[in-house]
Parts: sequence; C-alpha cells; structure tokens
Amino acid sequence: MRRNFAILSLVFLTAYLGSYLALSLGGAYMPATYGTNGIKDWAWTPRGFADKAGRLRIGLFVPFFPLFWIDSRYWHNDWTGLSGPQTMPVRPPR
Repeated sequence: MRRNFAILSLVFLTAYLGSYLALSLGGAYMPATYGTNGIKDWAWTPRGFADKAGRLRIGLFVPFFPLFWIDSRYWHNDWTGLSGPQTMPVRPPR
C-alpha cells in the first residue's frame, strides 16, 4: 500500500513539474507596470498564463502558483525583461 502511494506521488510530482517546465520554456516577459513614460517593469509569464490582452488566466495560474513563484523569484527574475523573449499585449478593439 505504501509503495503504491509512493509511486503515485512520484508520478504526480513528475507530471506537475514537467508540465510547468514545458509551459515555462515557451513563456515570455510581459509588461507588469506601466507609468507615464511607458513600461516600468516586466514580469515572466509562462505560455498560456495570460491571454492576448495580457490578463492572467486564473485556471492555469492558481494550480501552478507555487512553481510560478519559485520560477519568477529565482530563475526568471529580470524585471527589465532583457534576458528573454518579450511579448506585448494586444489591445482590444474599441
């Protein structure tokens, strides 16, 4: 019984980490803060975490929040956005 639980836990953890890694590899820096002179800083956003308008998709953000926090704190922590690909939100038509 314990062995089955350990195997299932390991499979779940591997799938969880692997899926976030796949999303993060396709991510980009998006504008995080705007000011009077334009963009003030950038934030890392894994693929699928934001829509074309730059709004976060809560369905992906919430389950992966612990990994996102670690990733943006220690790996993708360049607030200038110069160390990786950048994407600008598409403005919705008025």
